[in-house]
Amino acid sequence: MNKSGRQRALEDEREGNQGIASRRLPNHTLSDILLPLSAAVDLAEGRQTGHAQRVAYIALKVASQLGLENEQRLACLYGALFHDLGAIPSGAGLSELVRGDERRVFSALPLLTPEESAVEARSSAPDLVVDRVVDHAVHGARLSQELGLPQEAVRAIACHHEQWDGSGYPHGLAGNEIPIAGRIIGVADQVEALIAQEPSPLHARRNIPHWLMRFAATMADPDLMLATRNLTTGDDFWLGLFGPSLMPELNAECGRLKEQRHSLLLSFSERFAEIIDGRFSFTVGVSARVAKHAEALGRSVGLGELRLKQLRLAALLHDVGQLGVPERIMAKPGILSVDELEVLRHHPSDSHDIVEGIAGLEEVAEWVGAHHEWPDGRGYPEGKLGLEIPLEARILAIADAYVAITSDRPHRRRLEPEDGVQRLRGAAGSQLDPDLLSLFFNRVVA
Repeated sequence: MNKSGRQRALEDEREGNQGIASRRLPNHTLSDILLPLSAAVDLAEGRQTGHAQRVAYIALKVASQLGLENEQRLACLYGALFHDLGAIPSGAGLSELVRGDERRVFSALPLLTPEESAVEARSSAPDLVVDRVVDHAVHGARLSQELGLPQEAVRAIACHHEQWDGSGYPHGLAGNEIPIAGRIIGVADQVEALIAQEPSPLHARRNIPHWLMRFAATMADPDLMLATRNLTTGDDFWLGLFGPSLMPELNAECGRLKEQRHSLLLSFSERFAEIIDGRFSFTVGVSARVAKHAEALGRSVGLGELRLKQLRLAALLHDVGQLGVPERIMAKPGILSVDELEVLRHHPSDSHDIVEGIAGLEEVAEWVGAHHEWPDGRGYPEGKLGLEIPLEARILAIADAYVAITSDRPHRRRLEPEDGVQRLRGAAGSQLDPDLLSLFFNRVVA
């Protein structure tokens, strides 16, 4: 396509976006946001996505079995979905203290004590690893409060590793000092971990009653253990947990809780992006900078206000899938191996899948998933070519590339802005859209 043809295509895309300029972002319940983003927390602690959702399902079922009020059940839901949020900051720097994947420290919980987890990860500094494990509950409570979760959910996250007999952590609370939501999430987390290690659901169903009664009055109060045992003997519980999709079951449970809808997605995403970027010193503030430049370029193209808000969300969450990339790869000072590069290149797909789960962001997820595609077809993950790549994804690619090249990285120092511009000029037409790049140079970083 010649230059005038590219310009006409750009104008056509811009004009196609004008018709939705007056619409707003949809309102969401808190669970609408936490359910999909909980998969990001799963990635950060080295688990298969869906762990937190299963814990939430078990916790809600137990809370219902106990006849708790909606407010307490919501605390169980929110707390369960983000119960290990603190693993993101607590995991930072662990790759230097363990052999292998540092995320094993958290994926081994809750069946192992902090000390056992440090041994499992073959730590060279076990005391420091134990401190990180203990602190993850404290960090999780702090971050969940900053994200606006209700106070009961915040307390539940802080206490979900406390035990009835006082042998838990981080504060050694005992008995009724532990809030009921925290006790329920702790049991649900243990039950999910036990089920996950069994070879089949049938084995898990057979073994769980014996396990629960063994730990009654140690891990949790006998009444809670009895309610959990009664729950796990019923067919409905297992059919829901191992059905074709857990989401319909969770959505049905959430629907009964009468949550309020609010316009909280953008502010929540801004803070969540800060949490993601805070994982490494060299990524602090990166998503906000990408969002700033992407918005500016989108405005120069002529996108409407809704499209600009969607673009901002895409920029804030474009690298959420990087939580699944181990620190030994993200912070490696040398050249990545083929296998390491393959792991890193999977992050746009993980980002896409997570963002797609947020109602109303299905199209935004497509932009996020394509922000490493190249116009010449040599990008990833799908090798899309030219205008097969959405306009907004091409905008994200330019903003992301500029921020990356003007930021310090473990394997190189940042370039000054004028040098970064020159480096990007060399990518015009191959890695980056040339017309959008001209707009970026003339109107955004001029």
